Amino acid sequence: MRWLTLIIALSCAFASMGSLADERPPFAPPAATRATTTMTRAMRETFETLRRLVGGGKAGCGTDGRYCDAELCERLRAELRASLRGQPTGSALLADAVCDFLETPAAEVRKPLVVSLHGSPGVGKSFFHRILARAAYNASATLSTTLDGEASSSSSSSSSLRSECPGPGCPGYKIIFGTDYVVRERAEQGRMLRDAVTTHLEKYPESVVVVEEYDKLGCPARGVLKQMLEHGTAGNEGNPFDRNVTFPRAVFVLEANMGFMDVHDASVANGKRVEGDALATLQRRLKDSLFSKWTDDGCENREDTLKAVGAIDLFVPFVPLDRVAVKSIIHGQLERRGAIKKRRGELRRLEWDDKVLDRLVDEVEFEGEYAIEGGKEVAIVLSRCVTRAIRLLSEREIERAGTDGVGSPARALRDRVVRLKPNPIGSPAPITAALVA
Repeated sequence: MRWLTLIIALSCAFASMGSLADERPPFAPPAATRATTTMTRAMRETFETLRRLVGGGKAGCGTDGRYCDAELCERLRAELRASLRGQPTGSALLADAVCDFLETPAAEVRKPLVVSLHGSPGVGKSFFHRILARAAYNASATLSTTLDGEASSSSSSSSSLRSECPGPGCPGYKIIFGTDYVVRERAEQGRMLRDAVTTHLEKYPESVVVVEEYDKLGCPARGVLKQMLEHGTAGNEGNPFDRNVTFPRAVFVLEANMGFMDVHDASVANGKRVEGDALATLQRRLKDSLFSKWTDDGCENREDTLKAVGAIDLFVPFVPLDRVAVKSIIHGQLERRGAIKKRRGELRRLEWDDKVLDRLVDEVEFEGEYAIEGGKEVAIVLSRCVTRAIRLLSEREIERAGTDGVGSPARALRDRVVRLKPNPIGSPAPITAALVA
């Protein structure tokens, strides 16, 4: 109790000093300004150390941008198994790498973990880093009541905020698009990337940083990224303390469509599962392809290009999705939609069988064995087939009972069990919804 009183007093004192420092007169000498700011920062860091010691380590983890280490790997592996469909090899590779990295004592970590994801659009690359962020910051702590991102009536506003990821639940999660930094002013590219990333990492050194389409970065921006990946440090001209920002505990997820044909061909050649020697060969091919591209760009000499590529710890192929994977995604989406409608009081239960799933898979466009757009088309298919079928059923119920008997369309099926049924191919609607007596 004595410690708690001391910390509260120190907190108030430091906050006051910070306010005084912020309100210094504009004519204050630069040396005095820097000394005041440095002292204030040092005192705040001391307070933070005391708070962690008394508060039991990472009591405020997640929403303050620090990893929630306790059971992080269990959360990550469970969520990958449950949600990332059709990527068993990629899920295992990434979970092992992330867990080994985060379980390494901080004093032994010298550089960030860097993983590079390759595959066609819609196969789960972006979904992976959202799962990683939720697990790292424990943003799913209240997701049992927030299936669609909305808090239930029993959730407090603070727990609702904790579940928002991307958002307040995981402020350390940052996504950068490589094509944002392909501009004519070459020197400006590097400055833009450096400022965007280092400003974030100075505040949240335990970050999950995603660089999408990283293979398209221009030369200056790539040089800045290389320094970050190799050493876990970056200079920032906007930094008032004229020092490097360090972030060896960060996780960088690099995402690219480059090499997706190599991944596709390997999947076809190896019966959809790329493992063992075939996986090692594919990973080497992805690494060599990136080296060849960056060498052709001519941004630096061969030795520096080797270092840049070598800073990437793991190349992970995301294979194209076959009918089994797409069917699994559809099943998961139906479960989620049914749970949301039940929670909102729109119906008691949504039912379907395997024939419904097969009929919905038929609505997804395939080229050979694989879905052309991966899992991206699933949401549109469900909207066109399932949402429409339930809406038509609601309208029929309103017409049958009359407006006074039903009320709003959202209440037309309240407390009723709705079963989806497949229609033959060629029918005006693939799916019909009916009430269960």
